Amino acid sequence: MAVITAQHVLATRGGIENSNLSVALDSHSATVIPYASEATHWIGNALPAGAYPVLANGSVIAAQKAGAWVDDWYHRVHISPQRVDLGNVVSAQTTPVYLWNAWLWPRTLLEIEGLGDGIEVLGQPTPPLVFPGLKELTWELRVTPDGQPVLDTVLQWVFDTGPAAQLRVTATRIIPWSFVPDWGDAIRERLTAATDVMQSESGVSQRRQLRLAPRREFSAAMYVEGRERQLLDLALFGWGARVWALPIWPDMQLLQTPIIAGDDWITCSTAMLDFRAGGLALLRGESAFAYEALEVDQGEAGGLRLKRPAQQSWPAGARLYPARPAQLLEQPALVKLTDQLVSAEVRFLVLDPCEWSEQMPTRTYRERPVWDRLPDESEDLTHAAERLLLTLDSGMAIPLVTDTAGRSFTVLAQRWIDKGRTERAGLRSFIYAMRGRQRVVWVPTHMDDLTIVAPVSALANTIDVAGIGYTRFSGGRPGRRDIHITLTNGTVLMRRITGAVELSADVERLGLDAPLGIDVDPGQIMRVSWMVLCRFSDDTQELEHVTDSEGVATWATVFREERDDEF
Repeated sequence: MAVITAQHVLATRGGIENSNLSVALDSHSATVIPYASEATHWIGNALPAGAYPVLANGSVIAAQKAGAWVDDWYHRVHISPQRVDLGNVVSAQTTPVYLWNAWLWPRTLLEIEGLGDGIEVLGQPTPPLVFPGLKELTWELRVTPDGQPVLDTVLQWVFDTGPAAQLRVTATRIIPWSFVPDWGDAIRERLTAATDVMQSESGVSQRRQLRLAPRREFSAAMYVEGRERQLLDLALFGWGARVWALPIWPDMQLLQTPIIAGDDWITCSTAMLDFRAGGLALLRGESAFAYEALEVDQGEAGGLRLKRPAQQSWPAGARLYPARPAQLLEQPALVKLTDQLVSAEVRFLVLDPCEWSEQMPTRTYRERPVWDRLPDESEDLTHAAERLLLTLDSGMAIPLVTDTAGRSFTVLAQRWIDKGRTERAGLRSFIYAMRGRQRVVWVPTHMDDLTIVAPVSALANTIDVAGIGYTRFSGGRPGRRDIHITLTNGTVLMRRITGAVELSADVERLGLDAPLGIDVDPGQIMRVSWMVLCRFSDDTQELEHVTDSEGVATWATVFREERDDEF
């Protein structure tokens, strides 16, 4: 016989001594509602006949309501996503928006607030509409380039009860600048850093970088004719103060592989060009009317991955540019050449940070980098000395002039020509690494400043030079004590002069801080130049792009000497 383990359940009145139970309660003929507040939850909100609230043998019980999953998700309306950041809107963009009615019964959607120019929601009937309980509906949010240049608004789905479901939408509306520049006068690019320089009377300075990346400007001459002239006139009239998608003209390339509408990949070069993840690319045809702006999801070695597929087909040979949001610094003056042809000079300021990799020269001297690239000497280069002079002039006596630093500071103007993407990218990296006027490098004058007149052995720590008054005027003082020796085979030797003595009227002997390490004959020396520690004299550096990035660009700058002594 099977044995079952069990527990006998007693009835509520089965001999239990409980003062809270009453036999008389069983004989109550009416329907009892224990608490009056629960009557409102009766089906249909109507009580049965004869029912009334009864509180029997009440007692106070200390308790705390425990939260449940139902409290977290139900009795509200959920919206996803809650924020949409569309970035730079250069064409109509559509994003799905999902609303879930987590109430157990239908709600009425009264209206959608916050809609304006260039913003609409599609996919459902126009409110008011009944939103069924426990159901999800999908709307399509569509934002176009039309409307305010900066979009930051909140859309609200307003219901009959409860808080509204909110969606924040942010974007920047821009349209492409599809007019091409005239390359005959070159395209000028300005990189403007911000440096706080505090200099003492002795010439010692403290320098602080105020911008993480320099501001970037482009200026170019343009000739526009026919329908394009009419388009330019109306574009400036209606959108002159708006944000444009400016093509980075020097980084232009021609498509080698056609693009079919619907493609999300562009085969192209990306190395050392201004393409970036989250940025823009611009395709242009034969006229200013044929263009398409695309958002870049990721730049890869062989091309660009797009966030959204291309809307048009583009043949091989179409122009491809990286693009940046930019604004005209001033409204260009259109010069009438004929009734169909105008010329203009346009200047744009790029509106987003233009980061670039920093790279100082690898050659160093006394733990500082050395910028000793040979400058272009096809144009005159200036070489000057600057002093910190303090003048006290009462207007009646002879002025009193004091040289507060007690020394001169060399000022060097130099110019370079770079060809190809690698050289031009390296030049840009150096400009970025200098951070305006903050950082310093050793710069030779590239002049024939000393003439060595006798052979120098590998172990000698002196050199004999032609007499030029070095012992009398300098004697190893800062600013004229570091030399840059270039040999005919390309070898570079850098040493510091520690002392000087006149051997005769024509020969001076200079002491060096270390031997040259190799035997040097005067016939092997191409040039001996002074070398000074310098920074940029100005925060603005200008590049002239004579051709696109595969061709030639020029750069000229002025270096100013900084103290390198014990201060």
